[in-house]
Amino acid sequence: IVLKNRVKELRARLDLRQSDLAREIGVTRQTILAIEKGRLNPSINIALKAARVLREPVDYIFYLENKGSDESVSSNPAHSQELVHAMDDSNAIWDFAK
Repeated sequence: IVLKNRVKELRARLDLRQSDLAREIGVTRQTILAIEKGRLNPSINIALKAARVLREPVDYIFYLENKGSDESVSSNPAHSQELVHAMDDSNAIWDFAK
């Protein structure tokens, strides 16, 4: 499972340049570029600031996707029609040490 994002799409919808978004969030344009390309996973602080500027919930902007498939995992019911729930195991054990 990999972290994907819609930053570029949402930024374009608001007619923001990378430098505009970077300034609003308090990071460099290169940081925005790396996030958009999936080379950098943002901190929670940056993700929350991005959500405020992009006017969308964090879990819509940043979401998990099974590697090699189009299945996505989201907890946001407002966007559930766009996403397919890939994990349905209520007995799943989360190991955050990996």
